[in-house]
Amino acid sequence: MGCSMKATKGWGIGMAVLDILHGLLTLGFYGYQFMVNYFYICSNDLDIDLCYGERYVYSQRYALRTYIGLGEGGLTPIFDIILIVSLVKNNPCSVWFWLIKCFGIIGINIYFVSDWMIRENHFEHINYAPGKYEYHFLVAGIALTLIQVALLILFCIIAAIFTYKVAEERTRARRSLRSLHSVRSNKFRNASAPSIDGFDEDNVSYRNHALADSTNKLPLPGSNGSLDKTSHSETLRQPTEV
Repeated sequence: MGCSMKATKGWGIGMAVLDILHGLLTLGFYGYQFMVNYFYICSNDLDIDLCYGERYVYSQRYALRTYIGLGEGGLTPIFDIILIVSLVKNNPCSVWFWLIKCFGIIGINIYFVSDWMIRENHFEHINYAPGKYEYHFLVAGIALTLIQVALLILFCIIAAIFTYKVAEERTRARRSLRSLHSVRSNKFRNASAPSIDGFDEDNVSYRNHALADSTNKLPLPGSNGSLDKTSHSETLRQPTEV
């Protein structure tokens, strides 16, 4: 891989920041729709039936998506913060955890966009004036889905390189530890186990010296002392007087 670990982390953090902006955009759009719907008051020139019809269609088609969108926008920065921390801490498992949020958002958007398009003509029997918010919801759903798909492709490239780099560094560290342990073990064995030849030579010289010393010094009978070989021979050679 041509990218360094530092560059890979930088790209990952940059992508997380873009996704945070994506989450804030989602939160802002659905928060605005929620406030407009919550404080909506029909204008005086609008027929009451049209007003209730519009409120009914909104509650059937867009209210649930608005609530889910608020949760979606609020959770996105949390997942991105986890992603940034995982990149800094070199934790590939937590990095891939981001995919749960990504696939969830894509699935929700695809479901609701498909639902809106399928049920487009199912409310013709209701007397209501179609509002611009229907078009806004459709465009926002498609745009947010495309943005998330682009971030998903970028994330998969970055996460794959990051995982490879972390695995490579861990493998290199394990090899270094094994080689260091092997070197220390060899040094310890060499220092604690002297050569057999040297040990035998020391023993032989020690025994020869002890044997020579024992033959030069013989004990006197009836005493604890000892005489050397010369004095003992002179004692034995003294003439006896009659």
